[in-house]
Amino acid sequence: MCLLKILVGKIIGIVTDFGLNDYYVAAMKGVIKNICPDVEIIDITHGIPKWSVLDASYILSCCYDDFPRDTVFLVVVDPGVGTQRHPIAIRSRNYYWVAPDNGVATNTALRDGILETRIIENSRLFWKKKSYTFHGRDIFAPTAAWLACGFPFEKVGRILNRPVVIKEMEPIIQENVLIAHVIHIDDFGNAALSVSKKLIEELGVSYGDKIYIEVRNKRFSLPFLESFGKVEKGEPLMLVNSCGKLEIALNRGNASRYFALSQGDEVKIIL
Repeated sequence: MCLLKILVGKIIGIVTDFGLNDYYVAAMKGVIKNICPDVEIIDITHGIPKWSVLDASYILSCCYDDFPRDTVFLVVVDPGVGTQRHPIAIRSRNYYWVAPDNGVATNTALRDGILETRIIENSRLFWKKKSYTFHGRDIFAPTAAWLACGFPFEKVGRILNRPVVIKEMEPIIQENVLIAHVIHIDDFGNAALSVSKKLIEELGVSYGDKIYIEVRNKRFSLPFLESFGKVEKGEPLMLVNSCGKLEIALNRGNASRYFALSQGDEVKIIL
């Protein structure tokens, strides 16, 4: 049982690459409920592609600010589990973050403004089980639960001054070409690019314009429109997605298959 007074309405939002076929997610939730029975747990997603820190960071960046203040984000995409990488907790202006020190939560926490990062090393926070391969259950979930109960952040462990940050794929303008990359492909096959809505506006692109792109030396002309239904079924287009990124899409179809796109692929936009 939680020995500290839980804050009213406290939420833990979880992101993992565990899927739902094994016991991993349930075990973490069980640990959380043992420590803080009244905390609300929201599953953001457990469908992150295995070990994809970049995908997890993108998903988190798209929705973190839809959550109430003081939400604790529990992010477990941890290809370095059991190695020398640190387990960390982050306090930002509006939220808390519990994750491995591989950038999976740090990049998004930076958007909110990191106030302090600490290494999780206070043994009081650890679960009664110990495994070298399941820190999600043994370290991260109980730490998130204790923080949700109001455990003092400064007692988590030593301060970490330079947490790992993912090097993001920023777009580059060379002469009349904007070089972008595919940063995420969603479950519909829409391909989000490393191009923000702000940059598109600065380049003077408006809805109704044609955008010329080059993928593997093949050129395509796509209409830039507000939404999928603005073209016929099976037709491609470009739009600004709900995360504020330029996206290659197909109305009721899979754009990543249509254009043979994968995460990290280069897409040239002809200006």
